[in-house]
Amino acid sequence: MIGFFILLKFGYTLTETNHLTFLLSPTSKLVEFVTGFQSIYADSKGYYFQELNIVIDKSCAGFNFWILSFLMLTFLSLKYFEKINDKVIAIIISFFGAYLFTVLINSFRINVVVIFQNKIELLTNLRKGIIHESIGITINLTFLVLIYLITEKILNFKKRNGKLT
Repeated sequence: MIGFFILLKFGYTLTETNHLTFLLSPTSKLVEFVTGFQSIYADSKGYYFQELNIVIDKSCAGFNFWILSFLMLTFLSLKYFEKINDKVIAIIISFFGAYLFTVLINSFRINVVVIFQNKIELLTNLRKGIIHESIGITINLTFLVLIYLITEKILNFKKRNGKLT
């Protein structure tokens, strides 16, 4: 898993925005749904929201969050299974679960930034970049911890009740 993590991180350095549409497109759709504004995809730039004056690009894809949540879910769940088949299923579920969490949480993060960034900037002397990153770090870390705690509770409950083998 560590080797897979290193491979993905290295691969990410070689990607462009176009390579990350599997994360960016559903994220953009959810932002469109919440804000009511439409985005336009600009090749190699990302999803541009004219009314909001924002671009959802490679840096907004949530790729690092996806990798971290996938590894976290994998390491957490593997200790609950003994059979190889069950471990493989746990890895697959972790992969797709992490993807779903990434799209949802990334969309939430972007919407929070859209709503609060300008308000926070008016109330403080902080620059937009610092506010943007602070909101992102706070939301991502909070949800990583919540996902871990909830997943562990579910797995413990199922193990205690004999539903995990």
